[in-house]
Amino acid sequence: MSRDRAYATRRGTKSSSSADEAASGTRGDLASTPESGRYDEITDKWIPEKPVSVVEGASYGAVGLIGLGIAAGAVWYGASELLVTPREQKVFNAAMDKLHDDVRVTVALGSPMTGYGSESRSRSARHRIAHRVVIDERGRERLRVQFHARGARGSAVVHAEAGLDESTGKWEFQYIIVDVQGANPTRIHVVSPQAQPRRLVAL
Repeated sequence: MSRDRAYATRRGTKSSSSADEAASGTRGDLASTPESGRYDEITDKWIPEKPVSVVEGASYGAVGLIGLGIAAGAVWYGASELLVTPREQKVFNAAMDKLHDDVRVTVALGSPMTGYGSESRSRSARHRIAHRVVIDERGRERLRVQFHARGARGSAVVHAEAGLDESTGKWEFQYIIVDVQGANPTRIHVVSPQAQPRRLVAL
């Protein structure tokens, strides 16, 4: 009698274990079914997966394209600033070379001597050279610039006008005038003004 009862108990245990394994296997199969969503064993409920709509996918793509466009624009701006030198900057550099070669300017201002666009704490403003394009009666463009120069002894405002010589690729100056500032202001003609034809301001 006791032997039959023990056998029945073992048989019942095996049956319940098999049932549990079958149930868990069924849950695993159901949980892994992609069409049905995700099965939560704690709540014993199905949690449907929210699909990504076409509109959401398109918006994500648009945001990515905008980001790439901004990055490309920043790269292009930086490259253009580094590689493309404005004409007024070229005239400024050529005029500064003339100032360094003139003994009167180096004595009046001292060495080392630097040039900059304007008396400002802004770095961009100091790098910006005031300029204006004019056209003479022969239709040739000329560039007028104004900037500041400073040395160990003093400072000055520089006015210059130059035109590009197409044959040599160099800027030829019509004049370079240095107005030395301070207690004893003086004017130095690094390049004396030449006879100037009638001019029209270029648009």
